[in-house]
Amino acid sequence: MSAAGLHHELALPTGGTPSGLTLMLSHALGCDLRMWDDLTAHLRAQGHRVLRYDQRGHGRSSAPAGPYTMAQLADDAAALIERLGVGPVVWVGLSMGGMVGQELALRHPRAARALVLANTTSAYPPEAQAGWAQRIEGIRLGGLAAIVDGALQRWFHEGFRAAHPGSVALWRERVLQCDAAGYIACCEAISQIDTTRRLPAIDVPTLVIAGALDVGTPPAFAERIAGAIPGAQLVVLPDASHLSVLEQPAAFAACLDGWLATLPG
Repeated sequence: MSAAGLHHELALPTGGTPSGLTLMLSHALGCDLRMWDDLTAHLRAQGHRVLRYDQRGHGRSSAPAGPYTMAQLADDAAALIERLGVGPVVWVGLSMGGMVGQELALRHPRAARALVLANTTSAYPPEAQAGWAQRIEGIRLGGLAAIVDGALQRWFHEGFRAAHPGSVALWRERVLQCDAAGYIACCEAISQIDTTRRLPAIDVPTLVIAGALDVGTPPAFAERIAGAIPGAQLVVLPDASHLSVLEQPAAFAACLDGWLATLPG
């Protein structure tokens, strides 16, 4: 798939002193670039340029026939960076977006100058891979309606769901709007991720963010990534489960701001 098939938005800073950084935001499975609305506004106000996009099979991007691989998803991102001439970027990826970021740094080392890997993993144990196979089969039999409520329980902890029913309903509807075949094709890529042994080859500044309540990609997964990438920093956000940037937007932004300030000019 060419970069032209990826829907994207490139936004200039709105305030502050221009940092010269381009942050590229990569969303989770079943989401789209709107997952980053609030963080995008914050980063632009801090003087950063922000590029966000819909992964293949999601949002307004095309959904070529699957299955997909994580290498293909990383190549998509690299092609978009090259087409727009914005590299090297500071990559900010959550869940699937964090998996793509690992592969991007390994396959296209000149595309990213730094990585933020949030609520993600570098591999799944066999029992989790079996769970992905069950999810795929569930969608094939009953559509996205068959899996959406289970996904929301993983995305948002009970307290958030009780306090923000409107947000949960919004994201439920957005999942149901996904292209089912594209969703399945991305599930197939995710289920096969296996970058753990290759992570020591990543040589850019890396921030790893976990949610203390995340059952889908628990903090132990983040610890494994941070321990394998030389010099990586690990932050565990309390009261956050899987979509930490939506559950704890202020804490996520503050964590990112502090780390960005440490990047070499």
